[in-house]
Amino acid sequence: MTETVPARDVPTMRLDIKDPQFVVDPYRHLEGVRALGPVVRESESGYYMVTGYRDCARVLGLAKLFASDVEHFVALFGGATMECMDNPRHDQVKSIWAKDFQRGALAHKRGFVEKVVDEQTRGVVERLRAGETVDAVTGMTRAIPTIIIASLMGVREADFQQFVDWSDAMGGVLEARDDGSPEGKALKDRANKATAELNAYLAEEVIRRRGETGDDLVGKMARSDVPMAQDEIVASNTQLVFAGNETTSKLMGYTLTALAQHPEQRRQLREDRSLIPQAIEEAHRWTSVLVYNLRFVKEEGTPVAGVALPQGATVMVLQAAANRDPSRWENPHVFDIHRPPQAHLGFGAGLHSCLGLNLARLETEVLVNKLLDEVPDWTVGDLTWGSNPMVRGASAIPMRLAA
Repeated sequence: MTETVPARDVPTMRLDIKDPQFVVDPYRHLEGVRALGPVVRESESGYYMVTGYRDCARVLGLAKLFASDVEHFVALFGGATMECMDNPRHDQVKSIWAKDFQRGALAHKRGFVEKVVDEQTRGVVERLRAGETVDAVTGMTRAIPTIIIASLMGVREADFQQFVDWSDAMGGVLEARDDGSPEGKALKDRANKATAELNAYLAEEVIRRRGETGDDLVGKMARSDVPMAQDEIVASNTQLVFAGNETTSKLMGYTLTALAQHPEQRRQLREDRSLIPQAIEEAHRWTSVLVYNLRFVKEEGTPVAGVALPQGATVMVLQAAANRDPSRWENPHVFDIHRPPQAHLGFGAGLHSCLGLNLARLETEVLVNKLLDEVPDWTVGDLTWGSNPMVRGASAIPMRLAA
């Protein structure tokens, strides 16, 4: 039996994730945690912070030992989603949509994705060629994934922009999660209003689709043989809209930024497009969209990196640190599209890994290909960062063509 040390003996430090500078550059703070040991207790929250790749993957992957943040997901989406479920219930619900997000099924959607990307980038390309500076977020990365997921859900084209607006507003729950200021309250109120409006819209759609046929995602879940309450169906579809924008948009932004900062590697991509999928994975490893996740210890004495944690303890899984673990990647702080492929934790791990990861990869690949064709020498100015330390991303990415 492996020996463990009691949780009271782990080192302690303050990690102020509310500090605006944490969002700008979390990595120097995370390396400070790593330097103290594999498990470090955060002095204010009491969270047990974990930085190593193997340890983080284990916590995320073992749902029988570590519970998800159910309260958070119910608050964000208005009901229980797959993130709140353990097996066998989780896999039953996931099976409704699983085939739609497999690589083979998505290969048939590539033409549609290319059409959306063409439409959403046309104006941006024209403005860049005219010498303008364009915000990549409002110009491209925010709308593309939301329009695509809304279409797969069978949403009317006239409602696409409303879906983009709802999804953007819902992000306020994450942005202001621990913010008690008037500004934070306003963000949360706006987010809650958007969630309520989207849920009401989807509730009507679920009822309508039960009596129809078709292969859209809303209809599939509404007519599924898997027993689900109405609020579970609605919340699951609301999460789909949110994830289609929030995480994929940020992945796109990170990829475009990394390639702008490394023009020689971008030139190599232009000459050899087969490198693009690996470049996207490297961008996601190098700049993780999910900086951390929270899990809760189910059983007394559960070991994490040799530390016996108490029942109910909160584990702060520092995915961004795990994705730069020097025991897994050589020179992990360097962006290198030629790295040997290895799994990272950008899309999570285990039971609750991202359902739409293959769609996010496809959308980002198509966007990168398009820009390499049309405006291969883009540059990126100073990014404006959002305030969310958990799902980190730029709220504005100024792009222009090199002089």
